[in-house]
Amino acid sequence: MPAVPDFVATRGEWISLLLVALALLLAVRPVSDLLAIPRSEVGDLFWNAGLAFVVVGRLAYVALGSPEALTDPLLLVRIQGGIEPLAGLLGIGVVLAWRTWRDSTRRLTWLAAAAAGLAITVIVYDLGCVARDGCSGAAAPPPLGFALSGLSETRLATPLLEAALLLLVAGALFSSELGVRRSLIALAGLAAIAHAAFAPLSVRGTEAIGIETGLFAALGVAAIAVALRDRSPNLQT
Repeated sequence: MPAVPDFVATRGEWISLLLVALALLLAVRPVSDLLAIPRSEVGDLFWNAGLAFVVVGRLAYVALGSPEALTDPLLLVRIQGGIEPLAGLLGIGVVLAWRTWRDSTRRLTWLAAAAAGLAITVIVYDLGCVARDGCSGAAAPPPLGFALSGLSETRLATPLLEAALLLLVAGALFSSELGVRRSLIALAGLAAIAHAAFAPLSVRGTEAIGIETGLFAALGVAAIAVALRDRSPNLQT
């Protein structure tokens, strides 16, 4: 199949990001109600954390790839250039630390709100692979593999599989007795672990396994540990 033109892929990337932004906007009210946080504060958290993820992640990506490009504003904002996700998560961590600096009694509640935003972002962005023609993963025979643009062999639709798994996990968590806060934190942790576990099924195959996948797995385990050790009164609504 013919490869997708660059302008189509770039447009699809923008569509994916707009879908994520819309999903986060729609999630402000339910997250606010579930965690008993004012809607304006949830909206501020989503906006600031999202901005930090993009800015810090983009700067790190450019700095690691071609430091000289840091002086080129046009190159910095090219959406198809890439974002370093771990650096972006560090940016979110800074925003979260700043937000809870004077509200330490609700630190886990704010962590759950950030976890909700992260889980929504991962799921919606994965589903948005259809718009940007980025659903291709490791090679696989039919019916597991699908014919995708620019590739001669059938491949797994890895992002769609990851999104479907996370939706199933979310349903299981919220049907359990963990409560809302612990379920959200655990879901974000499982999303990080899924990201690491699905790395060998990406289009890069086993080459995608490295330090980054190990760090994502470690972050996921840490988040699940925080959720399970939370012994404070939990929200069940």
